Amino acid sequence: MTSRWTPHVLLIAALIAGVVTYFGVKADRLVRIGAGYKAKIACSEIFVAGRDADEILTSEFDGMAAAMRQVTAKVDRQARQVRAAGPLGLGGVRAIYRDGYGCTLANGGGVSTLPAPGGPANMTSWEEAPPRSEGALARVNYAALNAAMDDAFGENGAHHRAVLVAVDGMIVSERYADGFSRETPFLSWSMAKSVTATLVGAAALRGLVEVNDPAPVAEWHGDSARSAITWNDLLRMQSGLAFGEDYDAARSDVNRMLFEEADAGGFAANMTIDHAPGEHWYYSSGTSNLIARTLRQALAADGVDFYQFARETVFDPVGASNVVLEPDASGSFIGSSYVYATARDWARLGQLYLQDGVWDGERLLPEGWVDYVRRPTTASNGQYGAQFWLNFDGGNGRVRFFEGLPEEMFYFAGHEGQYVFIIPDKRMVIVRTGLTRGRSPVEATTPLIKAIYDAVDAPDGA
Repeated sequence: MTSRWTPHVLLIAALIAGVVTYFGVKADRLVRIGAGYKAKIACSEIFVAGRDADEILTSEFDGMAAAMRQVTAKVDRQARQVRAAGPLGLGGVRAIYRDGYGCTLANGGGVSTLPAPGGPANMTSWEEAPPRSEGALARVNYAALNAAMDDAFGENGAHHRAVLVAVDGMIVSERYADGFSRETPFLSWSMAKSVTATLVGAAALRGLVEVNDPAPVAEWHGDSARSAITWNDLLRMQSGLAFGEDYDAARSDVNRMLFEEADAGGFAANMTIDHAPGEHWYYSSGTSNLIARTLRQALAADGVDFYQFARETVFDPVGASNVVLEPDASGSFIGSSYVYATARDWARLGQLYLQDGVWDGERLLPEGWVDYVRRPTTASNGQYGAQFWLNFDGGNGRVRFFEGLPEEMFYFAGHEGQYVFIIPDKRMVIVRTGLTRGRSPVEATTPLIKAIYDAVDAPDGA
């Protein structure tokens, strides 16, 4: 009896199977980015921020691409993890919560073991200005300040979640949207980059890093072009390394790095070099993760644990006891994007910069570090320093980002409108967190920040 499975039929069947497999793998990879986003954010908002799981899964992802609605997420409270996947189980991914380290995508199947987190730091209260009837700060117009806050949180079309104003090191106003409070840790997104620079500064103070030296990236040994890239080049995003910072393209470099790779800094380290270091500026989350990974390795070479170092040299001294640095699966802090901290702790980090890196008489950052991070990177056209955003007008008619606010202002900035504004001329720090989606966060928040700024007079003699 002759088989009906002739070589011709078998070849066609093999081709069809190959095509199905190819597109199945491709679809799985595309869906994995969205699943990774949903699993990671849901995990952190539930287990780190302590928010209601049903609220997160039903509303936190509103206003995003329609494809995100096809990704389902399931919370396992006993295992403290979130699994997410697309239709037919495509792109399945898992985010795992660990005490002291927040949530990590188990890219590669698991997560690296990290040391037991340190115990809670001694809590230090943030001094609040006395009520107006008891001699509140004379240079604060409380009526104007309260009116600005009332307007912002009334209709709240910008979706503010927290706004905190500190003047002369004292809180003069603090407001939270429903469901949030002074105990709520808020996601940084790219405000994490300024935290990363702060940790480099703490290492520089101790002689563990020299910013003008080549960054000791293992993958670059023997590579004459990349081994010339300095810490300063990375901090100023002028390394010349290729990197696609395009969140709308599912398989872009930044999406693959954050939601698919086990070693975010290693992914960036293996990028090709497109420009000579120092000649070209472009925004790259890859360089921030490379900084964090390289700093961790440099500290480890001296027998110092990165996370313990961060607590002992920066967070504990300023009383920022609720800060969580979330790592990738390899164990390195995702220095581009994933810090959780309360609004008060974000304000403490801003206040550290307002006070020239000194806290309670102790120098935590090198002398001149604040001037270093806010000095414009030449090729950035005045908009960027060293992991900090600036408010200068630029060449070719580019106007400052926050109109009506001073050029001297510099700030942490993150996706969807996370900000810590450091405003030296008013000795003021403003924290704003929110979920401004579908419109420019700068445009949505500028009226509020300007109203707050205008409600405070400059100190005498300024």
